[in-house]
Amino acid sequence: MRLYQLSLLCIGFMLFAFAYWPSEPALHAPNTIAQNDTAFVFPQTDPQLYTIKLNNHLAQYMDRSVKQGIQPVANTNGLRRAFRAKKLVLVQAHTGYVLDTFQYSYALLTPYAAQILQEIGTAFRDSLAQSPLKDCQLIVTSMTRTKHTVSKLKRTNRTAVSRSPHLNGNSFDLSFSRFKSNQALSSIEKQYLQSMIAKILLHFKNEVKIWVTFEQREECLHIVARKGV
Repeated sequence: MRLYQLSLLCIGFMLFAFAYWPSEPALHAPNTIAQNDTAFVFPQTDPQLYTIKLNNHLAQYMDRSVKQGIQPVANTNGLRRAFRAKKLVLVQAHTGYVLDTFQYSYALLTPYAAQILQEIGTAFRDSLAQSPLKDCQLIVTSMTRTKHTVSKLKRTNRTAVSRSPHLNGNSFDLSFSRFKSNQALSSIEKQYLQSMIAKILLHFKNEVKIWVTFEQREECLHIVARKGV
């Protein structure tokens, strides 16, 4: 009996010791990522602070912009002739922007206008480089039109005009309501993108590189490449 009691006592002691045995310290993941992955705070800037200054009117620049572009052509045959004469170049998606599906225009611009578009796209990409939206891109919604496509557009768009800068090959539009993104954009993120592109275009305007108008009704930015004063 004494031996039996002694055995029970030993077993109890072992169970008690096992319960309070010091456990191995928990392994913590390195905090390098936590330290470096600082949350990006989007400044709540009102895009209208910039868009209100993107206010060039057609009458201000039309005569000068016509001289800096091609003469209006009736149809695609005229565009082909201008392309063969190297007055127009083919435009493709590039850094910072993609092309929309055009219904009333063609992916052609004068060489200088194409260069300005690329500069705007690069500036937009660079402005987002340190933000979570670095992969977002602008959407080009319109470029060069013919007299035929302008007449078709006027049937559905009341703001379209016969004497359109798009006829001269040095004008293009950027969407202000849509951006190419791999994720759904929150309202704050969209406002951030809108402020960025509006700020960039204001800079280009001040540098005498473009005429630009924010067309609120169409939710687009209408841009005309500008050479000199």
